[in-house]
Amino acid sequence: MEKLKKFRDPVYGYIEIEESIVHNIVDTAVFQRLRNIRQTSYAPLYPSSLHNRFVHSLGVYHLGCLAFNAISRSLQESKEQEIRILEDLNSLCKDKFSRYEALFKLACLLHDVGHSPFSHTGENFYINSKSKARIISEEEIEKYQKKIAETTNPEEKEKLEINFEEAKKYSIYKHLAYLTNDPVFRTAVSYDAAAHEIMSCIVALENWGHDEQYFQNDAERSFFARCITGILYEEAANLPKTAHMKMCDEDSYKIREKMLLNCMIQLLHSSVIDVDRLDYIIRDSSTMGYQSVSVDYKRLLSGLEIVLVDEYNFTVGFHKNAISVIENAVYAHDNEKKWVQNHPAILYDSFLLQQAIFHIENEMKLNYPESQSTLFSYDSLTSEGSNFSLPCSNASQMHIRYLGDADLIYLMKNQFPSIYSEEYFSRNTRRLPVWKSEAEFMNLFDEGERKTILHALEEILGTEDSLEIEDKTIESIYTDIESSRHGYSNRVEVYRKKLSYVKELLNLCDKYGIKRNIALLSKSFFKSNFSKEDMRNYPILFPGNKATSLLKDVSPTLFSEQIGEGKLVYLFYYPGDNREKINTPRFAHDLLPLLKKVSRP
Repeated sequence: MEKLKKFRDPVYGYIEIEESIVHNIVDTAVFQRLRNIRQTSYAPLYPSSLHNRFVHSLGVYHLGCLAFNAISRSLQESKEQEIRILEDLNSLCKDKFSRYEALFKLACLLHDVGHSPFSHTGENFYINSKSKARIISEEEIEKYQKKIAETTNPEEKEKLEINFEEAKKYSIYKHLAYLTNDPVFRTAVSYDAAAHEIMSCIVALENWGHDEQYFQNDAERSFFARCITGILYEEAANLPKTAHMKMCDEDSYKIREKMLLNCMIQLLHSSVIDVDRLDYIIRDSSTMGYQSVSVDYKRLLSGLEIVLVDEYNFTVGFHKNAISVIENAVYAHDNEKKWVQNHPAILYDSFLLQQAIFHIENEMKLNYPESQSTLFSYDSLTSEGSNFSLPCSNASQMHIRYLGDADLIYLMKNQFPSIYSEEYFSRNTRRLPVWKSEAEFMNLFDEGERKTILHALEEILGTEDSLEIEDKTIESIYTDIESSRHGYSNRVEVYRKKLSYVKELLNLCDKYGIKRNIALLSKSFFKSNFSKEDMRNYPILFPGNKATSLLKDVSPTLFSEQIGEGKLVYLFYYPGDNREKINTPRFAHDLLPLLKKVSRP
């Protein structure tokens, strides 16, 4: 048995990892970069929330080992109980099972290795990133070139050339599909795979994907990436009885093997409870000092079971002994999401960061138009890094390697300062929210008034999640109106109404003696995990019962009503002299009739 290295952890005591993995992966600069990526964006509210993605990754690995051991034990018990559809899967233990175990644990360790700086604030900049990395094979290039050369029809040739250029155009989704040879990742965005998850797969596979001690073929690379992104094997998800009955024994075995892989994927990435989520709700609470319910992770994970859905299908579920801990885990996650993640101080902090990053990205595109990389890109996470040079210059003006929080801070302070970065650093000049929570918003307005307010603010926002309203906004809307006169006439009316809303808001600023500058930030109304269908239908095993129970049937606490549909919109304003706050109820009382006046036909 390989020697283990121990990491002292404030949450779990000691985390043990094989020395070879520590040497070949954990101790590399690519993984050590995670020490410089803050785990959360909670510091504006909880100053001690300074833990990083490095310790979180070790924690997820530790919990992943516990979870996999539980599934392995459950599979072995199914053999002893002679459960027919699981019996022959135990043969996996003799050959493939140990490979899947190693791949799953590796995915737990590396699930955040490509995470962007500043928690989730920066990850969407990966979506439109540029990179020098290869995303198309030499064989595909030769096929395109041969087809183009052999085509004599000018129109067909032009189409082929356009398709060839599009195939070479970089995207993180094409990059991952190339590394795994699995086309499902080209459409990963439709599976709700987050950008940082895609990038983590890319970084991991570019660095270790061709090391045979970790990956032996494309199927293993694909399974690894599916664990991180949560993309299940759809061909094995809830197949009807008729489909199973038509299968030969070999096809049936393959489908059941994919079902087992889907169980493993859900241990790391699911919409209910997984080891990634479990580590952060425990670690975040412990580190930032937020008083939440206790989660007995050992009892929870030891209760994991392979559970029968029917005579042909199975999935991952929990033993009845874990029900109380499941409830605690969901309560803890709900509390963090509602009262911490959705707090306006944190939302506004993220808004400033995002606007500062937009400014940096735009300035870099203007200054270095010929760069093959963007700041947020795969290249910036590597040892080679991203080079940014002035046009007609061979010398690199800026070189970014192992991109971390500190790099962004440096650029915000020294290279590309903006009004947003200045406000980010100087907290005594920040805007304040009119209403400070979802609860306060619900208290200020009745149901009909809430609909009026939110409808008006959403019409101002349009498709955006955030927007600044100032006098320049009025000029911009007038431009939109003029442009729309030559196009779609219905857009003219939309812009006119938006213009009226904006004018009323700015006039209200004058009435209260505050700066004519309002920021609108939208956030989905809080929805408890208890109300999720996947959670309510989570399978629970009661030994001795043939039928599997659902969580909603055995835990009456799972009834949760969402108090608002759509999105809650926060209004942020610059306070007057001496940071004097406005009278919120009076402002709300004055705001409502102004918006009602505009909304009337």
